Parts: sequence; C-alpha cells; structure tokens
Amino acid sequence: MQRQILFKCPRTGVNVQHRLDKDRPERAETGDTYVSVRCPACMAVHFVNSISGRLLGDRSGQSLQRPA
Repeated sequence: MQRQILFKCPRTGVNVQHRLDKDRPERAETGDTYVSVRCPACMAVHFVNSISGRLLGDRSGQSLQRPA
C-alpha cells in the first residue's frame, strides 16, 4: 500500500506530491529517516523525511501537511 507525502521543491518553490510505500524499511517511528525522491518540478534528487515530508536541511520549522 502507498501513501502520499507533500514537499516544497527548494529550487522552484512548487509543492510536489510523491508516493511512498508504507512497508518500506525506511519508515521509522522516530521520524528521522529520509528517502531520496526524484523531483518532477526540477528533475533533481531531494532527501525528504519519510514521515513529515520535510526536506533534509530545511530550517524553516514548517512542514507541509500530507494529503489525505
């Protein structure tokens, strides 16, 4: 089964949706696990927190809500 995460591309500022498998081994309860995601907005690879959707190195303190 898959779930959606939503993150903001740091290059373009576009909100991007991405699907993650719920059963992936990266999914940790601590919330400090990141997955590599190919961004369709800029075609670069970003590291996104598998629980919160925050980007690695994001210091804004804001995370986008996951779509239901």
